[in-house]
Amino acid sequence: MSPQLTQNIITGDRSVTVNGKRFHYVWLRDNCLSPKYYHPTSFQKMYDISEVTATPKPLNIELTDEKLIVDWDEDPPHRSIFPISWLMSHAYDDNQEDQPIREKILWDKAWLDVNPPEWVDAQSGDSQTWTNQLLTLGFTVIKNLPYQDLDNFVSSIGPVYYLAKYGRYSTVKAIPNAQDLSLSAEGNELSPHTDITFMSTPPLVQLLYCVENLATGGESLVVDGFRVARDFQQHHPEYFEILSKVPVKFEQFYQEWEYYVSRTTPIIELDKNGLVSAVYFSHKNFGSKLPFEQVEAFYEAYKTFFSYLKNPAYQYWFRMEPGDCLLVENFRVLHGRKAFNPSSGLRHLEIAYMDWQYFAGREDFHRLKHLYELI
Repeated sequence: MSPQLTQNIITGDRSVTVNGKRFHYVWLRDNCLSPKYYHPTSFQKMYDISEVTATPKPLNIELTDEKLIVDWDEDPPHRSIFPISWLMSHAYDDNQEDQPIREKILWDKAWLDVNPPEWVDAQSGDSQTWTNQLLTLGFTVIKNLPYQDLDNFVSSIGPVYYLAKYGRYSTVKAIPNAQDLSLSAEGNELSPHTDITFMSTPPLVQLLYCVENLATGGESLVVDGFRVARDFQQHHPEYFEILSKVPVKFEQFYQEWEYYVSRTTPIIELDKNGLVSAVYFSHKNFGSKLPFEQVEAFYEAYKTFFSYLKNPAYQYWFRMEPGDCLLVENFRVLHGRKAFNPSSGLRHLEIAYMDWQYFAGREDFHRLKHLYELI
């Protein structure tokens, strides 16, 4: 079949180009939206491409009423109909630049000073504002959430990830003989870090809920790890390469529960396009274990990146009050705290982790459901 231009489509021997995007005939046949091959309520494929020996070929292709209609060279005859909007949302042509599902705003303190985030009152029912902030900024604060409503709120975000034997929540307050620095009786400062770097977990939403905060000090901190990584790459490309390629070990020893867990990963994770997809950083859990010849160069890169995270230009500070709920996109936004004086009053937080994919998936459902309603 020689290439032919018809309306906004170009047909070729093995593929068709629609609005500048190419689709293989075998892909179109495998993804036929006919009720015979595509279940109408589960939206799952029933067509078994493995049972087809011949390469799918069209007899006729036309574009009409914003639909691509393909009549296949089959016995018995079969027709596939694809809404153009559905095709464009499923385009896979390598010549087309991938568009991000949602834009992320990479912020620093100066940006937030000009564009202060809106802290949503839990009683307002305005979930869209804090949801958008969490998706774009990687963090948000919800105020005046009653403690008795915490369970329902957590469940509304997504399934809870249980950490060791802490259960649904990890309680953070100063205690003797603590197994984590955040619980130390001394009220230690916590430098910017991501949680659970020592375990292989799905992407998580971390929730920090303030039950009480009477102590002097203990202000909370967030840092956009993606913004820091971007600037770090621009200023120190050789250090960025080290932190994005050299795997290091993070570890945790739970004496009470008799667990030792560790994870080995580069500090900066890149996606297939070389863009930052995650930042894993927790100095208190950093165990190193590098090849001898890499140690000095690695520490130069590590210390420089650490100094970026501690630079006030990237840090956003605030004080949590009872009923405040901080949500962060773990492995993007780092958090920390100033030291506090435990003898000056109780500082009590409850921590939970929820699956990020379920949280983002609910937003994606509303964003994409119109495509499935077309089928």
